[in-house]
Amino acid sequence: MRKPTEFLLRQLYRAGSHNRPSRAMGLLADAHLPRPVLERMIRSYVRTFKIDLSEAVRPPEGWTTFDAFFTRALVAGARPLDPSPDVLIAPCDGRVQSSGMIERGTLLQAKGRPYPLGDLLCDPDAGAKFEGGRYVTLYLSPRDYHRVHVPVDGVVTGFSHVRGSLYTVAPRAAGVVDGLFARNERMCTRLRGERGDLFLVMVGATGVGRISVSYCDARTNVGRDFGCDVLDPPLPCRRGDELGRFHLGSTVILVLSPGPWIDLVPPQGQPVRMGQPLYRAG
Repeated sequence: MRKPTEFLLRQLYRAGSHNRPSRAMGLLADAHLPRPVLERMIRSYVRTFKIDLSEAVRPPEGWTTFDAFFTRALVAGARPLDPSPDVLIAPCDGRVQSSGMIERGTLLQAKGRPYPLGDLLCDPDAGAKFEGGRYVTLYLSPRDYHRVHVPVDGVVTGFSHVRGSLYTVAPRAAGVVDGLFARNERMCTRLRGERGDLFLVMVGATGVGRISVSYCDARTNVGRDFGCDVLDPPLPCRRGDELGRFHLGSTVILVLSPGPWIDLVPPQGQPVRMGQPLYRAG
């Protein structure tokens, strides 16, 4: 029997999961506000979430919108890539929310809450294709760097834009909302590396809820369905190349084909930084 507090939390999260309020926040984030107003917003955000701006690239004229600040670039060398060529690197900053092996076609969202890989990718055959593979879920908090990068050398072979809700993806919500990541709007990018196929899933969340990718003009939560597409020819990419950006709210899920992967993922709840090793090819 579910606890009453869980029921109340689910209702609260459901109330905040609609897309229109997030689009309204997107309009504010994109607005060219008076400079004193914008600078006060940014200072307040930096102070609240203890953001280290010394590693950020600040344009000479300053950030012109809140979204430009939120999706800020980092100075060269701020996120060194692990030099080993057989290592799959973390594609983003964040904290490990869950990780493990894909068993019976399912992943763990949080302790005691499995969900089907086929639901996440909107592909009923995905569970069988990736059975025995690996996955890791990384939660990006408001203080994190919000650009996402390619974890392996290879090619981008296609993508799926899956429309959905915009529940918060904070760890507490993952513990009470069943199938959270398969409910939210998301971009599923398919890549092929030397060790096989992998998916990098960028999950939107409450807030602006917009995701943009570098390899095409598809964007989430803009009132348009970009569907699925195959890149022909595939787009070459290298570890560390920018793959996409979160415009507020975010989780990344990496799904790997079966293989002799050596797990280097830190324990649940531990931080990771883009470029550090997550798996090594055995």
